[in-house]
Amino acid sequence: MLATTTDLARLDDTDLTTCISTANRSFTRHKAEFIRAIAEFDERDLARSLGASTTATWLVRTQGLSSRSAHEYLEVGRKLRAFPSLTDAFTRGDLSYSKVRLLLKYMTLDNEHTLIELALAHTITELESLLAGHPKVGGPSRKATNRLSMTVCPDTGQVKLWGTFDPEIGAELQAALKAAELAAAKSRDEADNGEQDPGPDSSTTRFGPPVASSLLGSFVSLIRLARNNPVARTLAPGAHVNIVIDSEDNACLPGQPGAEGKDLLRSIINGVLSVQIRGRGGRILHLGRSSRLVNGAQTKALLTRWKHRCATPGCDHARWLQFHHIRDWASGGTTDLDNLIPLCTLHHTMIQSGELVIVPDRVDPTLLRFRFPGGESWTSVDNGPPVRDDAMGQHADGYTHGPVPHGDEDLLTIWEHEDSFDDVQP
Repeated sequence: MLATTTDLARLDDTDLTTCISTANRSFTRHKAEFIRAIAEFDERDLARSLGASTTATWLVRTQGLSSRSAHEYLEVGRKLRAFPSLTDAFTRGDLSYSKVRLLLKYMTLDNEHTLIELALAHTITELESLLAGHPKVGGPSRKATNRLSMTVCPDTGQVKLWGTFDPEIGAELQAALKAAELAAAKSRDEADNGEQDPGPDSSTTRFGPPVASSLLGSFVSLIRLARNNPVARTLAPGAHVNIVIDSEDNACLPGQPGAEGKDLLRSIINGVLSVQIRGRGGRILHLGRSSRLVNGAQTKALLTRWKHRCATPGCDHARWLQFHHIRDWASGGTTDLDNLIPLCTLHHTMIQSGELVIVPDRVDPTLLRFRFPGGESWTSVDNGPPVRDDAMGQHADGYTHGPVPHGDEDLLTIWEHEDSFDDVQP
């Protein structure tokens, strides 16, 4: 049977998008079949009969896989055999390989169906956040050994540093480097005044760890700060380390979902890191119309609520964040937590240009709708991670009110404009 290829250049935008989605689903189904077959091959112990010491060795020799990929696929295939429902979802193409691999770290026979429902409803970005801090299967993971080594070349005097740190100390190091980055950029006053992020044209941002291009400069600045023993501390969010405890008492480090919740207890007890307890809906802080800019307490609360990153579904940007008024400030919107949401520069720009719409549900304000072009909608329930619209059931976005992205006006099911009968004579 001859393989045919599609002339992608001839497809319009809609057909190209459909092509990608269809191909990805087909790719996922075939990958699932491939991984299941590998596991069966290994169960039958066929490698030795085919001249290989192990299944992974045979895969490297005959299937063109790297040793790392061969071992990873084989491990996933072995674990899948214990979870028929997960295997079925993977084989149908409903769950991507990335989601399956993530779920297997936490899945038991008791929570299999619950985790599958979470994975179907959320992007992998939100799924990682939802599972962060939960116990992993297979017993406790090996605790990272903190180690720092340094050598000096006797001929050149060059110093070489390398090391490994557990998540807590690693988070402290990132925060220290962030503080040094801001100090080096002379942005301490701006950060302490709680002003908005300077934007992508600036070399620094108050949020997230230092960018790779400035890491060396941050490290040098950290050395000089330590030698000068400064008293002042920067208040920029990126220069702080917060452990977030959710309503189910799971502790996690924002940006480091792999950190074990039980291992964070030591830092909480010792008071090394600050703790943010996120209840249902989050803490309520109000400024009303007295100020357009958020204050420090609101910044901390909003970042905790939205996992220290952009709130847009699937976006993992933790830098260049701006706090968006859901109801525009110019239209009477207030600077209160329920009317604020952190967005990266790109998605904030998309809202301003009408390409993305964020609107509360008119009937139930705890439902926050994220509307993308083409009718794609996600819903955040009570400030939780956004859920796919087709997983919302009766609470799905019906497009019965509020604005939509440019070009989607035909999706509205009601007349959006105020009725006017001024020209009608009685």
